[in-house]
Amino acid sequence: MIQLTPVVCVFARAPVEGSVKRRLAADIGDTAALRAHAQLARHTVERIRPVTDRGLLAELWIQGDPGYAQCREWAGLLGGRLRQQQGEDLGASMWHTAHTHLKFNRHVLIVGADVVSIDADYICEAAARLEDVDVVLGPAEDGGYGLIGLSRPAPDLFRGIPWGTSEVLARTLDRIATAGWSVQVLPLLWDVDTKADWERFKAAFPEPPFRVEPALPFTLVESMAADRSEDPQPDSGPGLREG
Repeated sequence: MIQLTPVVCVFARAPVEGSVKRRLAADIGDTAALRAHAQLARHTVERIRPVTDRGLLAELWIQGDPGYAQCREWAGLLGGRLRQQQGEDLGASMWHTAHTHLKFNRHVLIVGADVVSIDADYICEAAARLEDVDVVLGPAEDGGYGLIGLSRPAPDLFRGIPWGTSEVLARTLDRIATAGWSVQVLPLLWDVDTKADWERFKAAFPEPPFRVEPALPFTLVESMAADRSEDPQPDSGPGLREG
């Protein structure tokens, strides 16, 4: 079977005040958390952007309404492909996204938009490792993961995992071992959830405000009912953080 070009799927929430970065918002307020969300997403997309010049495809998958100007801007930076997440929760959304590509024999990597330490080199390394293993994981400092890459269907990796806890990575690795699949674990990543994380981000990446590029092209890809009907759904539960 022909192997299609691997795809990087960046997960982000629609920029709606009160629905993003809730843990951070508890300390800095909803309005400031919304601004932080936008800055983090833009930062991460900018760091991922070079993969499109290095043989990979990239897509932005939005939880919520993808029609916001910022969603279009972020998608434009990744080559213009904008999609809406499907599923009752984030875990179901992750498997839906993975299955959307795996069923066509395309390797898929899913990354959260607030995994600020990731970059194109890291993702290209993950994509290369998927040539030889079933699963690639980018572990996060909090015990979860900031990247998961799959070269084969693996719905069980999104079922029965205690999402949002420090056990996510260990339990996922146990599930992989039980299934007899091969795995590559990459170096640690970190994301932004709390005020301490936000201060760390500002110290580590003291960049000037980004310039909005509204003219960048994008394509909103409608999710097909046929895709949803044939996708096996995991049990309820949140998954990879997405900003």
